[in-house]
Amino acid sequence: MKCIMVLSVVLPFVLYGTSSAGIIDPCKSKCEFYPSVSPTVLFVCPQGDTPSFSDQGWWLSLEIVDFNSNPIADIPAADFWLIDCDPALDLVLCAGSASSSADASTNNQGLTTMSAGTMRAGGCADGLSVVVQGFVLEDESSNCDIYCYPIHVRSPDFDGNLTVDLVDLSLFAQHFPTPYDDCYDLDINGHINLVDVSMFAQHYFHECQ
Repeated sequence: MKCIMVLSVVLPFVLYGTSSAGIIDPCKSKCEFYPSVSPTVLFVCPQGDTPSFSDQGWWLSLEIVDFNSNPIADIPAADFWLIDCDPALDLVLCAGSASSSADASTNNQGLTTMSAGTMRAGGCADGLSVVVQGFVLEDESSNCDIYCYPIHVRSPDFDGNLTVDLVDLSLFAQHFPTPYDDCYDLDINGHINLVDVSMFAQHYFHECQ
């Protein structure tokens, strides 16, 4: 009877440990944000022809572990992407999860970065979260709330139809130079001016490819 009782305790533990191996734990996995400028801006275009994350002044370091706290290696770079962490979801991604990616697959320690890539998107957002294979990463130190980094995303595709077209030009004209709306302030310097006009013009008629 004593052996049976011991097995009844150990077996669920073994089954849980086995079934959890290799499954991403979004709360224990870690993501560190490294900004070098403030405010942190991410200028994006549906075509994806904008400077990289690091060139725009920030990057992310990620450590992905499973429910047993073991690092998960070989998660493809394409399985990492960024989303709008605002429930309103004003940011529209070109090609969904293919809109952005990590720099490389995770190594044997479950580590990778997001720094060298760009983002293909339209719309406007004031915070981004990281998704890994469908799991939105959370913050273990704050009761597993979703990480939301203060990365201000701006795009010349103001209406989020994933094409920079005449509608966007008309919307932009309505806000140049006033009334001020920060979604039309592409460099987020507090003014809608000729710098923003130049940024818009460089991406006019660009679309998802």
